Amino acid sequence: MFTSNFRKTGWLKRYLIFRVSTPFANPYSYLYQVEEGLKEHNFDELLYTEVKEKGMLFGCPVISQNVKNLADKLSFPKQQGGSILLYLEILFSVALFENECLTAKKHDRNPIPYEIRLLEIILLALRYHIPDIYYRIPDDITPIKLLAENETLSSALKQFEEELLDSVTLSGYSSMGNRQNNFAFSKLYFFLLWLREKNIKEKCDLETFLAKEKLLREEMIIIFAALIWADNFMDSTEQNVIKKYIEQTRLSDSKQTELKQRILEPVKIEEIQCSTNSVIVRNYLVAQLILLSLINNQEAWQERELIENVSNKLNLTAEKLEELYFTVAEFFTVHNQRLEFLKNNAAVRQFQDYMNDKIVKLVKKNVDKIMTEIEETKELSELLLKAATKQLTAEEKQKVQDQLIDVAKSIPALTIFALPGGGLLLPILIKVLPFNILPSSFQDEPVLLQ
Repeated sequence: MFTSNFRKTGWLKRYLIFRVSTPFANPYSYLYQVEEGLKEHNFDELLYTEVKEKGMLFGCPVISQNVKNLADKLSFPKQQGGSILLYLEILFSVALFENECLTAKKHDRNPIPYEIRLLEIILLALRYHIPDIYYRIPDDITPIKLLAENETLSSALKQFEEELLDSVTLSGYSSMGNRQNNFAFSKLYFFLLWLREKNIKEKCDLETFLAKEKLLREEMIIIFAALIWADNFMDSTEQNVIKKYIEQTRLSDSKQTELKQRILEPVKIEEIQCSTNSVIVRNYLVAQLILLSLINNQEAWQERELIENVSNKLNLTAEKLEELYFTVAEFFTVHNQRLEFLKNNAAVRQFQDYMNDKIVKLVKKNVDKIMTEIEETKELSELLLKAATKQLTAEEKQKVQDQLIDVAKSIPALTIFALPGGGLLLPILIKVLPFNILPSSFQDEPVLLQ
């Protein structure tokens, strides 16, 4: 817990006033989606892409320069501001997007203004994150004036600031250290689930969704403990790791005490439960499991049997598990220089080497198919020929990269590794394929797609 003296308040109010007057663009992962005909069952898929690319799925937020600049401009907390701002940006932008999709027909003739919709979601976010809070807000005042002048709302927002610091960030880690409460995504997700339900039904029980979120956190601790007990031994370091995870759950003191006692005894695969059928939650859970195996300095690829058993119990296919391994490997390869807590970690290096070796073998095995596809792609072939004698422009290099990834997507064995942007696959394609025409343009380390 952070002390009240340490925390400076008012940044959340400044942020919300800014966002009332500066509307969100659609979240990046949603930009290429056609809203017409977009159904609720697509929402999880879009959210998964968003939180995966932004690192929230892994508890390792990627703080862009734009986010950092905005956090500084609005005087967010120095050390934790980037993580909190990223959480808020995803929460409100996704909630607004989904709200508009779900209510478009209902309000077709009289669309609700942006600032009114945002205010409604702000008040719902307060209810979800601080369920015991009670306040009365006048409905005859503009959102900006309400946020700027209403003392009751200002007091509620200060409580919300406290909650965000405790539930989103980790004490002792800066935003640019890319650490976040590992359960922050679960809070975001169940809040969005609750909003979706409220957009469809007038009556929607908040307590049900809060209970589901708490249960998931408890279940995740048991699954994490099963990984640590995979070798039938828990040393003091492993015990400290799992205890920190338990503290991050922010469950009741009695529940935390119960979990700390439970994990002192071996946890078997038969005891593992997952109460939600949500695919995104199951992906999140397994991704967290892979990450824990790295943080705990166990070689995740050698502990694969336990993770495979968990995935089977969660009804994830072998192909999906393979994709999750690759997703984790790509994320930490692209961002490893910024992930201070994983630097000089032998398990991470071995994991990355394993994934690289796997991709190299697949590329070599499919080299004839890849070259055939390249030869049939006119623009790509022309650019590769040009590169034999001339330096390609930055735009041309980008075209080569994009089209190489498109070629890889056409090879079934490489499809997983070609998504989302080929951060691991692209350098290997350029290195392994017989591109003796490329040295002048691609001899330098290739730019990883992000």
